[in-house]
Amino acid sequence: QRIKLFSDSAKDAKEQGQKKKQNGTSRDTFYSQVAQAIFLNDEDPEVQRHFKEDPKAFIKPVSTHFSMYAQEKYNEFNKELKQSGAGKTYAELQEDPTMRSLIDTKLEKFPWWPELHGWWHTNPAFNYAFSMADTGQD
Repeated sequence: QRIKLFSDSAKDAKEQGQKKKQNGTSRDTFYSQVAQAIFLNDEDPEVQRHFKEDPKAFIKPVSTHFSMYAQEKYNEFNKELKQSGAGKTYAELQEDPTMRSLIDTKLEKFPWWPELHGWWHTNPAFNYAFSMADTGQD
């Protein structure tokens, strides 16, 4: 599923002895499908009309919103974990009962965190807590 919107990590692929995988379909195709599902079903007929007239105009706003929303919520979640969660995998965090309890509570509001964390936990462009962490400390 991840490869649909993000390419496979070159680092992860190398560590697993595989080639990096990329989806052959453009991201715009997926964002277009999201925009269609949202705007063709909008309760405002004017919004539906605008979408039907120029569906491509809706792709960039949808992709931007998706990226910004996901990254913002992901980092808000990470702030609750503090530095003790920085750079650790979801599985590693689940080993600590206190951390597991905190994560389970937060998942009610942002259930996509484990999936995003799998992709972003060591990427400072997405995970601000990781980029500020001292890797020599917990």
